[in-house]
This record gives sequence, structure tokens and C-alpha cells, in this order.
Amino acid sequence: MYISADVFNQLKNKHPINLIEQGKHSEFCLMIEGVSHFLYVVWNASHQRQVTLLEMELQAEIDKFILMQSLVDSDQKNDSINKLRAWLFENNTYDSELSSDELERYEQANYYAGKYCMALQQKYKLSGLSKNLLNDLRRLYRLGQQDKIRYINNLN
Repeated sequence: MYISADVFNQLKNKHPINLIEQGKHSEFCLMIEGVSHFLYVVWNASHQRQVTLLEMELQAEIDKFILMQSLVDSDQKNDSINKLRAWLFENNTYDSELSSDELERYEQANYYAGKYCMALQQKYKLSGLSKNLLNDLRRLYRLGQQDKIRYINNLN
């Protein structure tokens, strides 16, 4: 796992909620994404499973949302989660240097993660990391790419 020195310096000695309040979502998300990729590859390798780049990106998008929403102030939780979801899944832009395959992969990961996270928000109200929410997250985590996409497509 690699986190650039610039990103690490932005995050060093700062509580995640302070970074979010300071508008440093991107730096925080880069860190979450790096950790998510690493853990996902290790988990799948330990179960002798191959992993696709799309799966890694999809999981990282979900991990960013779940971790960031868990840090949101409970006084304005629903409004803040809606803003967070819009920032992550609706109002995003992509690097113009991406190849068409890379762009398609990021767009697909964003679409499926957004759909899944919206369903989580509706189903669990995201008032904390409840046992049922964690079970849902674990179930999706353990599925392969095709089963993940099928599962998400079958959500309301």
C-alpha cells in the first residue's frame, strides 16, 4: 500500500472529522481508498480468489462512504449524509488523462457503489454501524464481481 507523502502530511495529526469540516475530503478519501485496496487484495488472496480492478474500485467507493458517514455529526446526520452521497456519487469528475477503459471502470464502480449506498441509507438510516448493516456490508464484501453487481442490481 502506498500513500504519497503529500497526502500523508495533510492527514498527519488531524482527526478525520476535522479534515472533512475543512473541506479536505479528497485527501481523506485517497487514504481510505489506498487502505481499502490493500485490505481487499489481501482478503481475497487469503481466500485464493482473484480480484478485478472494478471490484477494488467498487469496494473503495463503498468504504469511503461508510467510513465518512460514520464520522458525520449526529445533529444533522441525514442532511450531511445526503450531501456526502451527492459529493461521492453524483457531483464527481474524472481525470481527463484516463483511458476509455479506466474511465468506464471508475464510472461503473461509482454507479454501483452509489446505488448500494443509497439502499443502505434507506434501509438502515445509517444511525450507526448496526449489526444488520455490518452483516450486509460483509455479505457484499465476500461476493465476487458478478455476484456483487447482480446483488446491487436487485436492490430497490
